[in-house]
Parts: sequence; C-alpha cells; structure tokens
Amino acid sequence: MDLRRFITLKTVVEEGSFLRASQKLCCTQSTVTFHIQQLEQELSVQLFEKIGRRMCLTSEGKRLMPHIHDLTRVMASIRQSAHQDAQPSGELRVATGETLLAYKMPQVLQ
Repeated sequence: MDLRRFITLKTVVEEGSFLRASQKLCCTQSTVTFHIQQLEQELSVQLFEKIGRRMCLTSEGKRLMPHIHDLTRVMASIRQSAHQDAQPSGELRVATGETLLAYKMPQVLQ
C-alpha cells in the first residue's frame, strides 16, 4: 500500500473535490483519480459514489477515515522526532555593550 494514496484520499475528503485536492497536492486531477482507483482496488472497496454532480464518501470510506487520520498523525510525529535531535541552524544575532562584549562574551561564545 502506498502512503501517498491515503494522503490523497484524506485531501479529497478535506477539500471536498478531486480538483481542489489536485491543486493542493500540486498534481493533476487524473493523478488524484488514479490514486483513489488504486486504493479502491487494493482495499477491494468503493470509497466514493457519485450523487448528482458530487462525489460522496461511501460508508466504507467513512469507516476508513479515522484510521487514515491516525496514520497521517503518526507520520507527522515520526517526522518531528527525526528532526528534534538535529543541530540548531539559522542566524543568531547578539547585541551587547562594548565592555560586556570584551570581557564576558568570549567565554559565553566558546
């Protein structure tokens, strides 16, 4: 199972349409449709049904959504944990008086 397909499904549900999901994910609408079709084949369930001009989540799709939210939450947690031990980076500016700079700051900066 490809994790991107679950993210695509979650985005479609959040955005309310395949077109807006494709814009948010920076891909084509046909890619979003392909991801959903592949996910439906892998899980052997129909996730959306067309009602009028709208695509609505089926009961099977609704049943999967809490698990997909958990999955994306775990992914975010893993990313955050991986970056916690990273060295601090960026620009540091220190403003201090001339006397303090001459006598105290060399020890602090070491």
